[in-house]
Amino acid sequence: MKKQLILIADMEGASGIFESNVEAIYHGSNLWRNMGRQYLTSDVLAVCEAATECGIDEILLYDGHYAGDAEFNVIIEQLPNNVRIFDTPNRCFDWRRIRGQAESNPFGLITVGQHARNGEPWAYFPHTIQTPPIKSLFVNKMHIAEIGQGTLSFCGTKYLANIGCHASHKEAKEMSENVTCITVKNKATGWEPSPIETYQIIKSEVMESIRTIDKRDVISIDEPCDFYMELTEGYYFAPSEVFPWKGNFTETKATWESPDIKIGLELFNYVRSFIKKKSK
Repeated sequence: MKKQLILIADMEGASGIFESNVEAIYHGSNLWRNMGRQYLTSDVLAVCEAATECGIDEILLYDGHYAGDAEFNVIIEQLPNNVRIFDTPNRCFDWRRIRGQAESNPFGLITVGQHARNGEPWAYFPHTIQTPPIKSLFVNKMHIAEIGQGTLSFCGTKYLANIGCHASHKEAKEMSENVTCITVKNKATGWEPSPIETYQIIKSEVMESIRTIDKRDVISIDEPCDFYMELTEGYYFAPSEVFPWKGNFTETKATWESPDIKIGLELFNYVRSFIKKKSK
């Protein structure tokens, strides 16, 4: 039976990227092209090397940073032959399409390059999917951001490891209590190593997580799902008079219901389309 690993990548939590070189996460900038992409690729390669040495046959990678743009943040040409890229238009957050391309029972899931949610202390570049305008997003009273979106789309899969900023682990552990947390930078302690330093840390801890998979939890959520979104100051909802789902709007809050998590996350994009910026 083929062992397939799901790898979901972001960039704000990648090794080597700090406030001092923040332009490395600005998609399309010179620093992003010459530094940020290489740093994130280094983290991804460390996972791939560990997974391959542990007998993983195929790695399915979703590159989610700056979703909506066709250009990848990971340098595809540097990836090993057992890595396949999820096919989504311009790398968009199309979670039903993403889930449909994977095995029905993947071996496990790893998140890499991850950042914390909006409002988390001692975090590098925290935000909840897009802050502003989104202040917070909840599903069944769980506060989720990009880690939550990705992991909950793979309910039924074991969450092996979260790799990123130390502050990002709080959300990861809320998704799955026994996930392995691999820190590549820690703002609270001032620990800011280079990608060369973190490569072996990532590789060894990923290998240990795979070897002890029986200690990892399966990602799960009760369904149907109740969603709640709140906006930051300066933004408001301007919904149409009729919208084809169960939900409600106030000026800065929206709620909606869905029979399962993937449909609910798909509706999230429709709800988000009603957000407007207040005029000065």
